[in-house]
Amino acid sequence: MFRRISFYMPAYCLFALSMTIQANAQGKKPSVAEIQSLDLKAEKAQQNFLKSMVDLATSYEKAGDVERSKDMLRSILKLKPDAESVKNKLKQYEEEVFDRKSTVVDLDVSRGWINAGVLVSKGKVVRIEADGKYRLLINTELSPQGYLQKDKTKDLVAGVPTGALIGMIAPATRKRNQPEPQPFMIGDKKELQPNASGILFLKVNTPPQAKCTGKLKVILSGNISR
Repeated sequence: MFRRISFYMPAYCLFALSMTIQANAQGKKPSVAEIQSLDLKAEKAQQNFLKSMVDLATSYEKAGDVERSKDMLRSILKLKPDAESVKNKLKQYEEEVFDRKSTVVDLDVSRGWINAGVLVSKGKVVRIEADGKYRLLINTELSPQGYLQKDKTKDLVAGVPTGALIGMIAPATRKRNQPEPQPFMIGDKKELQPNASGILFLKVNTPPQAKCTGKLKVILSGNISR
């Protein structure tokens, strides 16, 4: 039932439309008093319609289907963008997911790319927070050109501070001719909205010749799954 709601015209629109059609069919123009009366009835119909949608959102929440409740609230905002209570409820939902789903990764910085053990979904926000200290030693010869990047998945990633925490999302199933996943900056904190679903990998941005020792504590929360 819910999935079809977005295709229906709101009740108050149907009401106003039917009254207009009746007036046109009778070949007369409604008076000012009639228009005012219709406006009041349309406003009441709108209020009743929005209330029924709020009630449905609440029922979905009580039934444990938070996603449908969120979809219903978003539909309400399309009709009434200034509904602050609805905005606050959606914000509450968004914050609750960070409390309900979280995991801690002890990132051994000496191991290169590490599978964080979680799946992320396209468009679903994930919060990443990192803390800790580690040591970085580099002993290599360089030319006047400096360090040359060759492979983004192995070497130092350009445009990201040396030693910073970075991430990469790899597809759970790799398809032929699929583009290589691109590393991205995380640092000490990031809210990530992935543009693709997949497995989250973590490492620090260092050249392959570097020797790193220590661990970082990385907290992942939000829309994640094992």
